[in-house]
Amino acid sequence: MPFLVAKENKLAYGSYKQSKNEDLSLAKQAEGWYLCNLLVLPGISFAFLLRLFLKHGSGDRSSLGTNHIRQTFFMSLLGGGLVFSGCIGLYLLLGNTPNGWMWIIMYFTLVHTSFVMWGILGLAWALAKKPILFPKF
Repeated sequence: MPFLVAKENKLAYGSYKQSKNEDLSLAKQAEGWYLCNLLVLPGISFAFLLRLFLKHGSGDRSSLGTNHIRQTFFMSLLGGGLVFSGCIGLYLLLGNTPNGWMWIIMYFTLVHTSFVMWGILGLAWALAKKPILFPKF
């Protein structure tokens, strides 16, 4: 009787509760696609991360999978925005000079490395079955 199971778990009829294994799998997938987006296939990996976000990102925010999916999606947007706007801003400020390019490369390296380290930390938390604590989006 599906309605009895839904009533017992206080769920609306037709909805289901994700198992812990599925939740863990979603968290690991999200962190994997996030790191892949930063290191291997930018753009293509973001499309897979976007698909995960659209499919599972609006679920219960306290679940492990939804927590990691939301964090990786919003950190990808934040990282892309910071890298793009910062590099463009430095180029407009300093121009096409050797000194300008040095600052652009240093800025890109610092910001990109910071987001990669955040992704490695997020993957470690996903493997430890812990939610992301900061930032909360």
